[in-house]
Amino acid sequence: MEIGGGAILTQEEKHASGRSLSGLLIDPFKQIKFGVYVMLLSLTFICCSGLLFWSAFMEQYAQLAEIFGVVDQGALWELQFNDVFKTNVYKIFGFFILFLMLTYGTVFKLTHRYYGPLVAIYRFLDQLQQGNYTARVTIRKGDELGELVQRLNHLAEKLEHANSSK
Repeated sequence: MEIGGGAILTQEEKHASGRSLSGLLIDPFKQIKFGVYVMLLSLTFICCSGLLFWSAFMEQYAQLAEIFGVVDQGALWELQFNDVFKTNVYKIFGFFILFLMLTYGTVFKLTHRYYGPLVAIYRFLDQLQQGNYTARVTIRKGDELGELVQRLNHLAEKLEHANSSK
């Protein structure tokens, strides 16, 4: 059973479905908390950059209007929002969308690889604290923290053998 990056397996749970509804609803939100922070930071960066670009374009065109003596506000508006401006805005907007998509994908992948195993390890440690020494942790192949999971499972085996002889 693999859920959310990892799962705790007891001998009895290998054939059971496993997680509670609250675990299914809460764990993904915990996992994406880091991702949400990164995305909010990225959106803040994009908004500030967009405002700086907008300001720079408007100052540039205002200076051009002064140089060419444009007095008519309609002509100033046409000067500011010409095809060159629109093309640059589309390019910048496209770049920002690409940046957001790449950031979201990277954050999702990294939080999935790191946080998923951590959820399983926390559940495993809860089981050990409750005296369930048959609990084991499994994670997906390629997840980080694999060596830690192996050591924890080895520790659980030792605890199980030590407590079964009592």
